[in-house]
Amino acid sequence: MAQSSINPVVRPTPEPSNELAITPVQRLYHLDAARALLLLLGLPFHVATKAIFESEPAAMAFQTSQAVGGYLSFTHIFRMFAFFMLAGYFAGMMRERKGAGVWLRERVRRLGLPLMASLATLGILQFRLQDLLLHKPSPRFLGLPLALDHLWFLIVLLGYCACYAAIPVQRIKPGRRILRALQLEGSGTFAMMLVLAGWGVLRIISELWVPPIADAPIETLLWQQFLFHAVGFVAGILAWHGRIGDRVFAMNRWFIWPAIVLMLIVFMPLDPLIRPALGKEIYPDGTGLWIMRTMELPLAYLMSLALFRMLAWAVNKQSRTVTFFVDGALAIYLFHLVWAMILLPQARALPISPELQWLVASVTVLALSSLGYLVVRANNITSILFCGVPQKS
Repeated sequence: MAQSSINPVVRPTPEPSNELAITPVQRLYHLDAARALLLLLGLPFHVATKAIFESEPAAMAFQTSQAVGGYLSFTHIFRMFAFFMLAGYFAGMMRERKGAGVWLRERVRRLGLPLMASLATLGILQFRLQDLLLHKPSPRFLGLPLALDHLWFLIVLLGYCACYAAIPVQRIKPGRRILRALQLEGSGTFAMMLVLAGWGVLRIISELWVPPIADAPIETLLWQQFLFHAVGFVAGILAWHGRIGDRVFAMNRWFIWPAIVLMLIVFMPLDPLIRPALGKEIYPDGTGLWIMRTMELPLAYLMSLALFRMLAWAVNKQSRTVTFFVDGALAIYLFHLVWAMILLPQARALPISPELQWLVASVTVLALSSLGYLVVRANNITSILFCGVPQKS
């Protein structure tokens, strides 16, 4: 997570020149809660994936657990889509308030400095711990003994910000059809699902037919992530420029819920994250892969909307707990993989069920990462480097 906790009241602006009525932008308190929740969901996810895919021996008890596999599959569908959608929305908001140049320089400072500081410290440490504690060597990044791991999202987000800043704001005028599609109105629902499904097909093409970068699996994965998640960021930008954030991020469409259930019934048995727990081979066949990738983004959009709707119902004011996690989101997220790598060998050795091992490790990782945030924010230099902002007074 990389956005700040600023979620200000935005003054109403003139309606854009399209036929759809646009309501004034309201303060959406629940979006802070969404950002905090998306952060917290990522920690147990990475604890499990480190144990399953990046440890030797692999934690087969985690991989064959329906509880662990179900969590991985369910949250992986929507978590990063929702994150980049929120990032795009707030990018539009802050660019408009500050101007493209000032906003982009701020993004470079608030994202670029933590990225460089983390690569120079956490990246080196994680590269060593991967081999020392998990006994499975980490791929190098840019040919250097650095583990990119979860830091990829900062590079992708900086890339999106640079692309967005290069587009003159007067050129970004979502029309009636686009706004109807984002709001799943009438025929716009079908159009939105079709566009998202098509983007999933583009991902398959990039994975299967575009040659990977030679001896650079991390760099190959990085540009694929940049391509795949762009659609979420663009959706957030369009929601801002169309002044429909209050509708999109609290959408009440009855058909979203049954559609999610029906799509999950088809999607989850195809997902490699849960297939071993269902007694299946880890990867589906070719047809299954096409079905999964085609469904993934439409399902991610619907699940993101459902999450935003639930939070809009539950959160209508500021919360100290939410504020803490939003303010500390970046630092907590940066630190958590180091703690996961340190704790996993001990957690896996505990004489308890794999599900409890996973939960104990996840809760401890959250606690220690939060403590790390409190430590770095107490010093101005470390706060700037790992939180992206000066020390709190």
